Amino acid sequence: MTKALFIKHNTKRAVPKKMGAWLEQKEKVKELLASEEYKTLMKKRSTECETVFNQTKGNPGFRNFHLRGKAKAGTEWGLLMIRYDFKQLVRLMNA
Repeated sequence: MTKALFIKHNTKRAVPKKMGAWLEQKEKVKELLASEEYKTLMKKRSTECETVFNQTKGNPGFRNFHLRGKAKAGTEWGLLMIRYDFKQLVRLMNA
């Protein structure tokens, strides 16, 4: 059994240093991020779902659910979605 090299970070525990596997993984991710298919996917995602979540959570200042339990949180999320739908409806009516 070989000893692993450890690097100290700003945490209280040491992290094993396995550079070979890490560098391979880093190269794979770099290639994936550079591909045209990925760029197209990310451009599509940013216009489809990121905008909706920002408009429903970020703009009105919604940070966390005020009610507890899955059913109550679902009701609260439903009310947020109704608000978003009305906002879109008003925007379309004024256009």
